[in-house]
Amino acid sequence: MIKIKLFLIVATFAIYTITAYALYKNGLNWPAVYFGDILGFDWRSQFNIDFLIHLILLAIWISWREGFSSKGIFFGLLSIFMGGMFGFPYLLYAIYKANGDAKRVLLGVHA
Repeated sequence: MIKIKLFLIVATFAIYTITAYALYKNGLNWPAVYFGDILGFDWRSQFNIDFLIHLILLAIWISWREGFSSKGIFFGLLSIFMGGMFGFPYLLYAIYKANGDAKRVLLGVHA
């Protein structure tokens, strides 16, 4: 679990850094860019739709892991709209709370 924790820390730093740079460089126009790319029906649209489906799957897992509680559904929505900016710290915290027990990390309230 040490390597996964280290990866998550580096990934969190990386995603926040690139997000801050993108905001500085381009402002808050991400919806126009994202949906414009989806409607292009090219490789960018393929990538963005694949990524969106991945985010939805992750949101369902997080919501289920939290027992489909209000908190779990809220966390699921955060994982869709924030991606790794929420998901990486969430997983890091889940590992911490589970004391590195993979079963507890994956199953959450169902463990």
